[in-house]
Amino acid sequence: MGSITVSTTVRPEDLAVCAFSGEHSMAMAQSKRSGGLENTLKPMEVVLAALGGCITMVALARAPREDLHLRDLRLVISGDYSAAGGFGTIRIKVQVKSFAPKERLEQFFRRVEQVCPVSNSLKGKIELEVIPEKE
Repeated sequence: MGSITVSTTVRPEDLAVCAFSGEHSMAMAQSKRSGGLENTLKPMEVVLAALGGCITMVALARAPREDLHLRDLRLVISGDYSAAGGFGTIRIKVQVKSFAPKERLEQFFRRVEQVCPVSNSLKGKIELEVIPEKE
């Protein structure tokens, strides 16, 4: 099992939360209604984006091995969410052009979702440890 590290910090000028991994970064904020910004993704939107990105990447990697030609692949992901309980249901609509029959595409994307690491993380039990370190 490998390890991935991402760090976050608060941007003082607007209180957006910036996430960093290697040379990459992304800003997130609460909704404007909650005092946040409108020019960033919200953390739960980032979760859905990560799921969509992972499923798309797995599909693009597996499709050639299964002799499946996909064109114009687009996912529309929505989730029923509450602040107290997180996501209850997440729906993934796959919009794709392909000569493959619908049944084959359904089976393919079911297998893709089953091996997607983000999907498996969301469905699995994750042990979280919050370790305060005073500087």
